[in-house]
Amino acid sequence: MPSCDLNDIHCRPCCARWLPVAALMLAALALAACAPEQPAPAPAKGAPAQQKLPPVVYGQLPPELARYAEAIDRSRLPYIHIDLHQPHKLAPWNSSLGGAAYLPKGQEYPAGPDGVPLTLLAQFNFSEMPALEGYPAGGMLQFYISGSKSKGHFYGASSESTKPYNAERAFLSLARQRWFRVLYHPTVARDVKKLQPTTVIASDNLPMAGTSALTFGIRTEPVSVQDYRFARILGQPPWELFKQFGAKQDAVSENYETFSQKYTIAKLGGYSKPTQTDVRTAQPDGDWLVLFELQGGGVKGGFYSEWGDSGMAVFYIRRQDLARRDFSNVVYSWDNL
Repeated sequence: MPSCDLNDIHCRPCCARWLPVAALMLAALALAACAPEQPAPAPAKGAPAQQKLPPVVYGQLPPELARYAEAIDRSRLPYIHIDLHQPHKLAPWNSSLGGAAYLPKGQEYPAGPDGVPLTLLAQFNFSEMPALEGYPAGGMLQFYISGSKSKGHFYGASSESTKPYNAERAFLSLARQRWFRVLYHPTVARDVKKLQPTTVIASDNLPMAGTSALTFGIRTEPVSVQDYRFARILGQPPWELFKQFGAKQDAVSENYETFSQKYTIAKLGGYSKPTQTDVRTAQPDGDWLVLFELQGGGVKGGFYSEWGDSGMAVFYIRRQDLARRDFSNVVYSWDNL
């Protein structure tokens, strides 16, 4: 996989098959930059004048949404922003993306239904990060996915495909921890004598490679356009809300997205930003929170993931299960363009 540092830039990876297209586009842009400027063609006789659209202003709420400003501000949720680093002096009990899993003695390493060991996607030692309301203050939370060649899953995710299709049933089937696993260790041993040695479970059928050490910080964000809670907060689904602005709707929507979304590779909590549709819309009145979300990207010399074309992965948990520290009913989904 390619390596690049995406911690602090608004960048998302695309599949390798698009790289030649991107190169041609860049070449065309370069030629255009060198060509003499041509005057814009005059509009056809009788054609309506084009409406000038508002520019995208980074970090500012679009003025068209001023009457929603109070609701948008109230919608802000805290989340734990995660930065990736090279894995220097990484101990088994440290937080990481990728790498060898923390495993106390006497506990069995997780495997899929085919017996193939699962691969550690991420582990978080909550004592190493700032407190986030509702989430554990201590312990180790781990996420594993399958890299086996079985047709029963894709990157560890599988859903029910029986007919007739039922969206809620398919959504709930995403919580069956057969090809993925979410494990929580309430206490963390910081003594290698109390741990079993583990190795990295690598596979060509995985969307990630490498290992990164992690640092954490608290940030807040308003509701995202993609999150299923948008309609609850602003009274309408995004396509209905932005439609009222007519010819400006695309610009206003884009402006709001740049206002609400501060790109982060990985986070706990906050609002979800799926590439396609939020799978939680199958239970619109549910109370599913973002447990862990991972966008594509990585850091040079460390962890890197690429979930297809501009894809992402996410784990959702019900608020009541999180309060009980019950991680047996976690929905895992990933998507791309």
